[in-house]
Amino acid sequence: MRPLYLAWLSALSAREAEDDDEEEYQSSLEPPVPAGLGELTAPQSALADFLRVDSDLLTVAAQSSTAAPEPAARLTRKELARLVSALPDEEKDALLVRLALGPEPHLHSELVHRLRETSAPATAPGRRTAARLLDAAHTRRAERHGHAERDRLRARATRLTALAAEADVIWNQAEAHIASKKTSAYDAAVALLRDLRDACAHAGHGVDFQQRLGLLRDTYRSRPGLIHRLDSHGLR
Repeated sequence: MRPLYLAWLSALSAREAEDDDEEEYQSSLEPPVPAGLGELTAPQSALADFLRVDSDLLTVAAQSSTAAPEPAARLTRKELARLVSALPDEEKDALLVRLALGPEPHLHSELVHRLRETSAPATAPGRRTAARLLDAAHTRRAERHGHAERDRLRARATRLTALAAEADVIWNQAEAHIASKKTSAYDAAVALLRDLRDACAHAGHGVDFQQRLGLLRDTYRSRPGLIHRLDSHGLR
């Protein structure tokens, strides 16, 4: 059931990318959701990747999935008796006739499989429309991107604060690069100063940075290669 449902999700993703038939999505219902959709096996995960199933769509689809059943244990006599009694009379009669006609190599395994089917958890009925699933996936994707962006901004703020605290060290490193008069060293110096500019602006020391940058430009105004690099990165 899971591979079939994954194929349906893949088709839904492809249809969404190709057209925007909202009316069709509103009327199209999902198939029954298989158990354990949120606990795919390694081969099933590989299949989802191969079919390019959208990860957010898969996650929201799995929210209606029941837990995967535990690995089947050997049925006890009491369990077998209960399951056999639950079979329709016609089916039991047919099995007895087959048994009386002679041994069948796979009759035992077929019967056990049939009995297990009667006790297996049913799949969750598919009641959501394709549009509802796509909307939920879009919402989750937006939330995930929002969390990632906030994490990125927090990490950047932490880095800028640390750089601003080392401003004097970075200035000295930049001037040491400039003193070497090498082209690659100029690039390294400009990279340091560009980061330091952002750090000082973040820490509220932008004016101090601009004053010191002005002194540096004045000191090395006779080096057009350096001045050009500073200008091209807005370090004026």
